[in-house]
Amino acid sequence: MSNFINQYVISDSSIKKSIVVVYQEWLNKSKMRIKYSSFCIYDGIAQNHILPYFNSYDISDITREIVDSFIDCKLQSFAPKTVRDITSVLLQILKFAQRKGYISDFDYSIDLPRLQVNELKIMSVTDEQKLNAYLKNNLNLENLGILLAKSTGIRIGELCALKWNDFDLINGTVYISKTIQRVKNHDENATSKTKVIITTPKSQKSVREIPLPDYIIPIIKKLNKGANPNTYILTGTEKYMEPRNLQKKFKILLQSLDIMYVNFHSLRHLFATRAIESDFNIKALSEILGHSSVKITLDRYAHISFELKRSNMNKIASGF
Repeated sequence: MSNFINQYVISDSSIKKSIVVVYQEWLNKSKMRIKYSSFCIYDGIAQNHILPYFNSYDISDITREIVDSFIDCKLQSFAPKTVRDITSVLLQILKFAQRKGYISDFDYSIDLPRLQVNELKIMSVTDEQKLNAYLKNNLNLENLGILLAKSTGIRIGELCALKWNDFDLINGTVYISKTIQRVKNHDENATSKTKVIITTPKSQKSVREIPLPDYIIPIIKKLNKGANPNTYILTGTEKYMEPRNLQKKFKILLQSLDIMYVNFHSLRHLFATRAIESDFNIKALSEILGHSSVKITLDRYAHISFELKRSNMNKIASGF
């Protein structure tokens, strides 16, 4: 936590507080309503960017112009999303300060950089076919995980947290209720800077039941035969595989198959893209992906193939 926690400035008329003190109050309050992983993200943003810049300010002296200067000067080299994330935490602190009566008014209509919509990188059809052939001929637990990711769009942390008892093979479903993450270690007397936690997924919508495609159920049944329900599917033991280790294994696999490198998360994009290309119901797809809204799904996966665009254009012209 901050080394500046006892910085108070006292005037004759009122008790003034540094942003560091107010931040600590806000963070302690937020602990009760946010996930530990979110707490770590907020604290990292504050410690690395906000507190060093505003440490000399009393909370009541921070103005819209000062915040604008912080964004324009200090954050000018950061990506738009990073600027937005940092500013969001700063504004949450200021709004908390206003609710507590530490500041009387503030203009929150900050001008933020527009987010860049980058086309998501996914495998080519040729590389996907090459990967499919390998997975089909080399069935094991790790490869089942890869197949699950590209067949359901689950996130890498969700996959690493899956146990055999999360599957209902009678009804052909998998229940997503956990994720594995490596976060900053805030434990007292911690001997490492980070630690692995198993927690609920990204959002409430991310807790979901996904219907499995028919082709994968016999594969799961074969690898599941005789397995302990409480073991992790990627290892077959009570010890999980960490996401970063799965990412490393996936990279090595792609290199061995002479497939152009994409990260493991791209399998989620691949699933979503192929689903849209197959005229998948967008509401159903959004729920399967665990998005909080259909808009997120549409915005994120608008990079459908050129051939699908051509096909849809030809449908419009089909009456001529």
